[in-house]
Amino acid sequence: MGFMRAATRKKRRTVVETALALFAERGYEQVTVDDILQAANISKGTFYHYFSGKEELLAELDAVQDELVGRWLDTPPALVPSLEEHINRLFLDLASNFADRPRLARSKISLAMSHEPVRRAQERRKRRLCDAVMHWLPDRRKAELLVAVYFGTIEAWALRGEGDLLSALQSNLAVAWAGLKAREIVVPAYPPAPAQRRLTTLKVAVIGGGLAGLTAAAYLSEHAGIEGVLFERSPQLGGRAFTYEKEGFTLNYGAHAVYAIDRHELSNLEKELGLTFSSKQVDKRRVVYAKNGNLSLAPLDAMNIWKTDVLPSAQKVRFVAEIAAIMANIHQLKRYPTLGDYLAEAECGEDLKELWEHLVCSNFFIAPSDARRVPGRVISEYYQNLFLSSRPVSYVLGSWAVITNQLKSKIERSGRWEIRLQEPVEGIRYRDRKFVLRTRNGEREFDRVVFAMPVQQVVKLLRGTPWEPFLAEFEDVTPTEVLVYDIGLSEVVARPFSYISDMDRKLFISDVSATDHTVAPEGGQLLQGIAYLPDRFADEEERKAFLDAKTAEMEAAFDRHYPGWREKTVVKRVSKKAMAASVKNIVGNRLLPVRVENVPFYFCGDGCEGKGELAERAFSSARAAAKALLAEANKAEAHAAVSLR
Repeated sequence: MGFMRAATRKKRRTVVETALALFAERGYEQVTVDDILQAANISKGTFYHYFSGKEELLAELDAVQDELVGRWLDTPPALVPSLEEHINRLFLDLASNFADRPRLARSKISLAMSHEPVRRAQERRKRRLCDAVMHWLPDRRKAELLVAVYFGTIEAWALRGEGDLLSALQSNLAVAWAGLKAREIVVPAYPPAPAQRRLTTLKVAVIGGGLAGLTAAAYLSEHAGIEGVLFERSPQLGGRAFTYEKEGFTLNYGAHAVYAIDRHELSNLEKELGLTFSSKQVDKRRVVYAKNGNLSLAPLDAMNIWKTDVLPSAQKVRFVAEIAAIMANIHQLKRYPTLGDYLAEAECGEDLKELWEHLVCSNFFIAPSDARRVPGRVISEYYQNLFLSSRPVSYVLGSWAVITNQLKSKIERSGRWEIRLQEPVEGIRYRDRKFVLRTRNGEREFDRVVFAMPVQQVVKLLRGTPWEPFLAEFEDVTPTEVLVYDIGLSEVVARPFSYISDMDRKLFISDVSATDHTVAPEGGQLLQGIAYLPDRFADEEERKAFLDAKTAEMEAAFDRHYPGWREKTVVKRVSKKAMAASVKNIVGNRLLPVRVENVPFYFCGDGCEGKGELAERAFSSARAAAKALLAEANKAEAHAAVSLR
């Protein structure tokens, strides 16, 4: 039976391919059914057993196209080079079916004009293609524009009957993307230098291949007078933003959420480095708080505040006033050293104080015991930015890989940079006006060095060097560590919420796939639980007991909110000591400046001074470090040019 079905499919495909070849050679109108019968060597009865008529043969080309779209949709996010390249690849692959067959394309166009059923089928195909593009670009207007460019290019080429279809399509898509990205006229921050011999060549080392290191190297790679090496100790790039695939699920070491994306540093990178990516906002209506065994809407906006059961009525009024004050940029938290100092004087109930602590835990990624140690100024600035945003919490579709892949490609395309994986820098010293870096592969000299690694590792690497004393105040900074519990489910077991914030147990559960559909296979569900860890334990035994208890609490939370998850689990990963940030943003810790007095290096990363928290601080500090180094390089070139006159 199976053999017969396979044989039937083969015969049907042979007829289709024969017919399409004839259509391409002679044109659809000039080919009769008898011509097809003769060329395919089949009887009329066999033909009409498989097909209702000649029109159905042409429609078979759409089925081939649909298969291609299906394979494209199944591409793992980690293999997506960039949003633009990924979508363009789909259109170019689809067009390649017509590239050497203009008469076939003309036949399809004319048939759609003269036959209503064919026209309707063409419209359905356009809608399906638009829906496919929206899998990665969830903006219908943009998707429809790109689909229109695709079909319009094919039609113009077919009717003209000459030229290279793929080149024309590539050119038209480039114009379309430029238009989509041109929200404003942007002059590149660092335009390529004229094609001439540079007066100076600066050799730069970037140590660390996470978000900060990749960003800094990407900016520096645009300068023709700079060459460099990016050193990364791991087998892969991305650092804590590393993305990997398992059983069809895309996993990150923590959330790939972006806060206030419309005001985020990524907007600068998007314009200046030419990044392309899509994001999707978390539905605020699906965010809940768990307290005393009950679920209630999170007080994220005025409407939800009045509906929530987290606060008594009198405290709701106070909380609304607090939020209004933040938005007006006059929030009194700025005047207090810490949240604890503010709450000590605040005339509000314990429910509101608890809510403030919980919000700070959630948004600053710290354990409950540290919530009151977060500086008031930091909290005020963070919430001012968040509440002024039109998109407070979003996910980058396809995870961090979509960003890191583009940064890597940009670095490599320069032709002046190396990326050295599994090559940690083991030592650094100064000799003959050069910085000598030692790795297991030997020593290499550089003019400048950018440290893009956790602050603790920076201090360790510079221990015993002349620069050690100037970093003494950063030696005891503490990181933010979390327990991350990922589960990939074969099907959606429950989807009542996008995000659950458990105030009683200080746990947070995100239904990641509810917002970013690319991270789970069709019909699957990816959940991520997070618990923030305290800094210190008496000993390893106490740490283990704490982590075991938190793991059990997390599983119990999954049981409550996602019953049946154990039976549907395909992938499970528990990271019991993941670093969320190398420097916890609390009083007593100091973020590392991009430049430190008397230290001749540049520093960047989420433990450095910069805009925002976590990834945003990594991006912003890397951008600042790169711009400072670029300014130095341009000044040196200008000085050299004057000296040659």
